[in-house]
Amino acid sequence: MTVAPMDTPASPQPTEVVIRARADHHLMHDIADVWTNRDIAWTLALREIQIRYKQSLIGIAWALLQPVLTTAIFTFVFSYLARIPTDGIPYPIFVFSGLLMWQYFSRVVVEASGSLVKNEAIITKVFFPRLLLPLVPTLSAAVEFLIALVVLVAMMLAYGMVPSPLIVLLPLILLAAGLLGYGIGLVLSPLNAIYRDVGIALPFFVQIAMYLTPVIYPVTFVPPQYQWLYALNPVATLIDMMRAIIIAAPWPGLFNYAVLAAWVIGLTALGLGTFRKLEPAIVDRI
Repeated sequence: MTVAPMDTPASPQPTEVVIRARADHHLMHDIADVWTNRDIAWTLALREIQIRYKQSLIGIAWALLQPVLTTAIFTFVFSYLARIPTDGIPYPIFVFSGLLMWQYFSRVVVEASGSLVKNEAIITKVFFPRLLLPLVPTLSAAVEFLIALVVLVAMMLAYGMVPSPLIVLLPLILLAAGLLGYGIGLVLSPLNAIYRDVGIALPFFVQIAMYLTPVIYPVTFVPPQYQWLYALNPVATLIDMMRAIIIAAPWPGLFNYAVLAAWVIGLTALGLGTFRKLEPAIVDRI
């Protein structure tokens, strides 16, 4: 008797999934992508903090030690030697409050600009909105900012100063600083992935920018004919706002707020557009 061969089931064919950008993509879609995947951003931020301090002896205390040591050096050089006036505010308090905001902003810019290169392994293996990567430093740096803020409050109490009740507005200023740095990071991160000159030159320009921003001196120290230039510097306005709500320093003028809003909105929109335009070339060039 002849037994007919049984038909073997055909093996399933692999499915090919093609991901394309939406033809009607616009700014609100980018914002929705970031909001929908915010948990991924927060997880990456916690991972960043853990990796940074995992094998260090003093751990996250470095977030306190760096601004404290920098404040001590600046106080000796610019207060005791250069005698820079601070409008009656103790110089350590004055410079520490400026350093906190400057270090937050500069860290966001530098780390956001290098985020694509740093996370090359994730980008080439896992699909998720890459807009999240430049956003991660705004979250990880905010955690360290809040830790160092406790030191600032302790220093103020030691000098007999009480923080202003307006300190509750600090999250709004931190949000504006984070968006400003995020917008710059969105522009520079894809450029850095394609042209590594960006990552090499950026720390140098950030260091120069600190001395062009009233971190170690008040705006009133600048000659009046040049003070309008500082109104065009959004980080100068952020630092003055922080000092105003914490140590009751003078508030910036209305023009400064308008310029700050224009920088934040303009750079965020420009960054999203630049990132989307260069994103297709990132995986091939990174």
